[in-house]
Amino acid sequence: MPQSYPRDLGLTKNLPAFLLGLLATSFQVLLLREFSAYLSGNELTLGIVLASWLLWVGLGSFVAGKRAAFPRLSSLYFLVVALFPFALLAVRFSRLLFRLSPGELVGLFPVIVLSLSLCLLIGFPLGALFVINVSRQTGDISRVYILESLGAVSAGPLVYGILALSASSRATTITTGAVVILSILLIDRQRPARIWALVSIGLLAGFWLADHPSQQAHWKPFELITTRDTRYSRLQLIRAGEQLTLYSNSAPIFSFPDPGAAEESVHFAMLQNPGARRVLLVGGGAGGALREILRYPEAQVDYLELDPEIIRLSRVYLGDQGKSDLASSRVRIILQDGRTFLQKTKATYEAILLNLPEPATAQVNRYYTREFFLLARRHLTPNGILSFAVQSSETAIGPELQQFLSSLFYSVSRVFREVGVVPGNRNIFLASDSPVILDAKELTRRLASIGLQTRYLEPRALQSRLHAFRIQNLKKGLEAGRYRLNSDLAPVSFFLNAFLWSAQFRGPAAAVLRFFSKVSVIGLLGLPLLLFGLVLFFLRQRKSATAFSLLPLAVMGLTTIVTEIVALVWFQSLYGYLYGRIALLLSTFMLGLFLGALAGRTVGGASFGRLAGIQAGFVLLLGLYRLAIPTTPPEAVAFIFLLALGVLGGWLFVVSNRLYLRVRVDYGRGYSLDLFGSFVGALATASILIPLAGLARVIESVLILNGMSLVFLLSRPKNL
Repeated sequence: MPQSYPRDLGLTKNLPAFLLGLLATSFQVLLLREFSAYLSGNELTLGIVLASWLLWVGLGSFVAGKRAAFPRLSSLYFLVVALFPFALLAVRFSRLLFRLSPGELVGLFPVIVLSLSLCLLIGFPLGALFVINVSRQTGDISRVYILESLGAVSAGPLVYGILALSASSRATTITTGAVVILSILLIDRQRPARIWALVSIGLLAGFWLADHPSQQAHWKPFELITTRDTRYSRLQLIRAGEQLTLYSNSAPIFSFPDPGAAEESVHFAMLQNPGARRVLLVGGGAGGALREILRYPEAQVDYLELDPEIIRLSRVYLGDQGKSDLASSRVRIILQDGRTFLQKTKATYEAILLNLPEPATAQVNRYYTREFFLLARRHLTPNGILSFAVQSSETAIGPELQQFLSSLFYSVSRVFREVGVVPGNRNIFLASDSPVILDAKELTRRLASIGLQTRYLEPRALQSRLHAFRIQNLKKGLEAGRYRLNSDLAPVSFFLNAFLWSAQFRGPAAAVLRFFSKVSVIGLLGLPLLLFGLVLFFLRQRKSATAFSLLPLAVMGLTTIVTEIVALVWFQSLYGYLYGRIALLLSTFMLGLFLGALAGRTVGGASFGRLAGIQAGFVLLLGLYRLAIPTTPPEAVAFIFLLALGVLGGWLFVVSNRLYLRVRVDYGRGYSLDLFGSFVGALATASILIPLAGLARVIESVLILNGMSLVFLLSRPKNL
């Protein structure tokens, strides 16, 4: 029920709904960053966190919609602000809860448990706050939705502006929390609110003091040397004995010294052409790979590194030799995304060495796709060599590893005439249009001819590793069973890497991913559509005004989240690294929601005919987007598309809720259905549907889904 607050320039009516959007979007982004930083968050992890968030926010609004009385509005805002630092610290200390070693891979079960628990603390009260704000606006749900969307639009520039200035999630959390606390005190100055505000400020101050010690505790018994929040990730430099390891979002970038890894990442490729002059090294050079390349007297190196902070940390902590390698006149350091560089440069190279993490995320997977291999081939000389390495097994290759390695092998084999793979705990892939030499005697001769001495690739080690039986056995394993090509628009190797990752843990996660890996694309997409058709048939028989007004909301929630994720992956694959632009892209979508909700409030009335017209707009927009997916349009197209998607989503939300509220006064039902649809879409899309079905087919399925919803609306009884 509406509560009494002192008048204060009209802020008591509109500011809380605005703050809801600001708070929810800011904290959602920060929580996703924390899961990325400490739980090796790939898209599978982030999909689970996002789905958990949407689930609890939806349940919070659903439960609040059933209540006649609510808690004090200001206390819920302060509660969210107070609990959020605890949620961030809980992510950091989760390693102790689940008895994991520092840097150890985290199974899906801990991720699911942790995300559901923490999102309950934050998401449930946020969902309830939406309903409370609608109640305070005497049922004007469209006004609250408009104000919330406007707050969400403001969150993007606020969060990423603070991150750009401070490079710290700690500063962003505290600043956002302080803004909300002070704003709520403007509209509620009574004693309970002041007490809540003091408690919240105290907890924010405690988080400021606990930030670095909590990061140190996460890495015990290893020593955390330093940490950096950058535009791209959280970098943490760890000392274990005499070895330093640089982690990016808990994934190791390189260790120093680690001469064995450095030697094998360089010499198998460089010995294909020991006289190579032009070499491109993508990532990881400061860990020793750069030094090994410089041992070839003719080599001139273009060293690509995306994050400038990696170079700065290397110059400070890796000693004189590391500084000397980076300062060499034969090295040109280029701070740019590797694919963007290759798309713009006209340079050609005799060797391109990828010294990157495995394709455990959709971002890194861009360097292991057929499209990237084609791009690399265009920048290689006729006898040039491309190399990359992934983790493997010295002994048997199980089905999970076989599918992952085969995907990479066949993807690169479709581009290059010759592909050789070096056996070992790490498989070194060598691809060229000229013959690839994997003969131990010949490589030993080439080492001797340039007077190059190695510690780990000495003659005996080469003879053992390149034994004909081992090479043939590995090749037989790579060619066995099914395989799927890895591409920008169907990044299957990312899914297969997650499948391989999950197989290391007990529990149902591996069985679930194994099941989906065996399901055909028709089964993945066709069966849900068939079930949806049966639901529509059942609802059509009931001829309920509630069903005709609310079902489009659930479809819209699923459509917008699925299409957003597809658009972000598509943008990333076409234009380079997404992280720096994601705030602007998401803010553009939220701006669309604001404009659409405003249109729903001011343009015409709420009718089922108008609802069907908006649904037809979704069908048209998705059809146009499907045509654009295989092309490379200007970047502005992605922004225009997300803006239009938001406009349709916001407009449909307002019209649908107005129609429903004519039948039943329940302010939380429509909002919760929107979020439940988003929950289903977020859970499935990034982790399963995009990798296995591809972007184009996912959009085709969503297009069919919206077409079915349109037919359902057009078949409504004439009295509606």
